[in-house]
Amino acid sequence: MFRKYRGMIMDFLHKGMSPAEIAFGVALGNFVGILPFLGFHTVMAIGLAYIMRLNILVVFLGTQISNPFSFPFIVFISAQIGSLVMHGTLLDLKFTSDLGIIKKYILPTIVGSILLGLSVSIPSYFITLKFAKRFRQ
Repeated sequence: MFRKYRGMIMDFLHKGMSPAEIAFGVALGNFVGILPFLGFHTVMAIGLAYIMRLNILVVFLGTQISNPFSFPFIVFISAQIGSLVMHGTLLDLKFTSDLGIIKKYILPTIVGSILLGLSVSIPSYFITLKFAKRFRQ
């Protein structure tokens, strides 16, 4: 079974894309996937891939870092990072039915997601580059 997937990966890596292009596409997808704009990841990934002339599938696959299981954790960590950077403290989370309190969390979450996205996408570029070069040989 693994041989079948390895063969697909090898074919994909030999379709005219350099290892750097593959790595950049995955890293860009990771960055977009971490942004808190749920429902827009695919549209953003396709648009950025088209503008930057990257393989749309590679960028889309990179966005899969965000899925129903990981997204709540990504948003929580992003909000905490953003609050720490903006206010010097972690967010004090409270359960409430008041939806107006969401405004308090929006900006820290966006700031934190940008920082978290960079801290994930930069290493993912180098890791993917290493593997793409290894598979290319």
